[in-house]
Amino acid sequence: MEEVSIRFLKGEADAGTLRALYDSVIAPSFAPAEREPFEKLRRVLAADELRGAIAVNPDGEPVGALFLEWFADIRVALLCYFAVRPDLRDRGVGRRLVAVATPHWRAELGPHVVFAEAGDPRFDTSTADYGDGDARLRLYAGFGARRLPIPYLMPELSPGAGRLANLLLLVMEADDAVSPAPDRIRSSVVEGFLVRYFARQEGTVREDDRLRSLLAECRRDEFLPLGPLAGD
Repeated sequence: MEEVSIRFLKGEADAGTLRALYDSVIAPSFAPAEREPFEKLRRVLAADELRGAIAVNPDGEPVGALFLEWFADIRVALLCYFAVRPDLRDRGVGRRLVAVATPHWRAELGPHVVFAEAGDPRFDTSTADYGDGDARLRLYAGFGARRLPIPYLMPELSPGAGRLANLLLLVMEADDAVSPAPDRIRSSVVEGFLVRYFARQEGTVREDDRLRSLLAECRRDEFLPLGPLAGD
């Protein structure tokens, strides 16, 4: 394919580009329960809670995306909406997005830790083609991601869609303040992120058995272990 370039979205000024990106890249790459409605995504981008990097072709069409959700009070970030247009997958677009966007955000924001979410291949029951989850994990592993051994679930992103369980929570990178060794991370940092993430997406922290179990795992010890991804 022709060379793509990477640029960063600028809130409301890029609403039209975000609409095109949502229709051509995000919607075909994520099940309805895995993505926010367009208008909600537009609002959080304008509010600076979300940062977006996009890959564009020479005609200016968006063909890939990587977003970062930012929790400024604890300096924690979550990579999300990492996707490439279906007909252009496996051509290096995703790797280029990560290689360009993550150092840019690292320099701009100085996060203590960057998390990412991924489907757990042991529980993959999807029948639709929303991309190659194993390929995404291999790419994350290539950038040094480590997994947390907790029963992770995603908050409800769209009203009525419900929460998604059987997912992996990954640590893409972390500084010495929260991860003094490569094989562990402070449990309080993980819990603080989870509480804020669920509250932001759902309006409050609605604890049920699964969420209580998830938070309890973060309170067992001072540190949570970090392990390699499958195939790492």
